[in-house]
Amino acid sequence: MLKISKYATGMLETNVYFCYDSDTHECVIIDPADNGDHIINIVENELSVKPVAILLTHAHFDHMKAAGEVAEHFGIKIYVNASDGDMMTDPEANLSRSFIFTEVAYGRGDFETFTEDDSFSYLGRKWKVIGTPGHTKGSTCFYIEDGLSYIPNGASEVKTVPVLFSGDTIFRGSHGRTDFPGGSQSEITSSIREKLFSLPVETSVFPGHGPQTSIGIEKRYNPLAF
Repeated sequence: MLKISKYATGMLETNVYFCYDSDTHECVIIDPADNGDHIINIVENELSVKPVAILLTHAHFDHMKAAGEVAEHFGIKIYVNASDGDMMTDPEANLSRSFIFTEVAYGRGDFETFTEDDSFSYLGRKWKVIGTPGHTKGSTCFYIEDGLSYIPNGASEVKTVPVLFSGDTIFRGSHGRTDFPGGSQSEITSSIREKLFSLPVETSVFPGHGPQTSIGIEKRYNPLAF
């Protein structure tokens, strides 16, 4: 059964997600933002899972600062959209120089890239890559159609709902900033309206900041729905 645990960390309270299978104990870490020691402790001592990959929704420092430390500790790879590859190597572009005055930069050999035509296979499920430019050129959402399973109140059968890790593309009742380099209001509007709002309304959305939401809620209340 798929399970998701969240840990908010860093100066911008970025959500780090641990998506794991309770049967195999394999885990995918999404956006290891900061405080690598504690992320490692959660994996090893709280969840007792085995990471198989790190997926980044985009390459701003507050979503990948601890990625290198975590990847090295577990011997796993970091994956980021190719359109954000230059940001991984450039402290100015990934905003670390401006926000925290400590340069965060990776070498080209420290990460692998993907494109929006790719998909991953982890935890016995397909992870669809949805390119959602707007917050950054390479902003990405990860969609798992065979997602979370639960028994609704009063029901006798298990229901499975899709899962979307949305990074900073869409939040509960809001969306990501577009005033940073590579940002575009028209692109993020198109990404949300044309790509995300076409997903099933029951899709559970796990954003890069703030509380969980759903596609149905956002189609009803998000300002970009109007």
